[in-house]
Amino acid sequence: MFKRAFSIAALTACFSLATAANGTEIIMTSEVATTHWKTQYMQAFADRVGERTQGAVKAKLFAGGQLYNDQDAMAALGTGAVHMVWPVTVRVESVDPRAGVINLPFAISDAQMDNACFKSGLTKMISSYVEPRNLQVLDFLRAADMFFVFRDKNVKVMEDLRNTKVRVTGGRVFLDMMRGLGTSPVSMAASEMSTALAQGAIDGIFTSPAGWAEMIGPTGKYAWHVPGLSIATYAVVVDKGWMASLPDDHRQAIIETITEIGERQWREAMAADEKLIKRMTDGGAAFNVADEAEKARLQKSIAGGLKTFTDRYPETVEQLAKLRSECEVH
Repeated sequence: MFKRAFSIAALTACFSLATAANGTEIIMTSEVATTHWKTQYMQAFADRVGERTQGAVKAKLFAGGQLYNDQDAMAALGTGAVHMVWPVTVRVESVDPRAGVINLPFAISDAQMDNACFKSGLTKMISSYVEPRNLQVLDFLRAADMFFVFRDKNVKVMEDLRNTKVRVTGGRVFLDMMRGLGTSPVSMAASEMSTALAQGAIDGIFTSPAGWAEMIGPTGKYAWHVPGLSIATYAVVVDKGWMASLPDDHRQAIIETITEIGERQWREAMAADEKLIKRMTDGGAAFNVADEAEKARLQKSIAGGLKTFTDRYPETVEQLAKLRSECEVH
């Protein structure tokens, strides 16, 4: 056993020396196309980290599922085939269910994630759940403040959702939330949802402004938004062992670059959402927004449906509440 431990330590030391001498290569994968905004931010990261280190850190991006989809890329972290992937946070929930706390209704808000104390603390909290699996979360990016889109139903209050079939991205938290609202959640690929809506196989879709404007289009005539109900995120996930093996300056450059992009991206994503919603409403679509009283009614309505999570992981819910208090966010 001593010989084996010594051999592993020697190999790790040799790898670190080789990395320092030859630079650091980062293999990044993305399942979405090169034109997707997430892939563009990944390329911006690759370019910026190279500039910051004068080319010593070289990030290679394989987009459009060239190597893996995001789920398989997560599984490949630790093998050396992939070093970094930016999946939807639901994928992290599949590694450790406690990570689903970030997907709970009203768990996070744009204002909270603009608070450096809260965002950093939340990142460390979620990362701590997956680090035993040799993964590390470096940051979160904003995907969208999600809302409902329907073909024929002009939803204005939560009762209008009852007995509808709604497409969701998946994940236990999302499914429980939808059932709590009286809908029948349906999981399906994003590529299929527009056709399913047009053909009446589903009644609505829980989606983003980009999903509404760029994938669903005029078929989705009606939208209902409950601000803050569900802010979807992407997690920046790396191979923890690989990250720890890097020279200090390379590791720091990666962290600083991700933080820099994360801060900028959150605000830019909010502005992009507003433009997309305006495009749809200018084209004649309806965009109904729940007021504070309706939000409060909805929160009360779905509380029971979330007990599966809160009863199973009370320490996690308490951890999030404590973080809010420490960072003075509400």
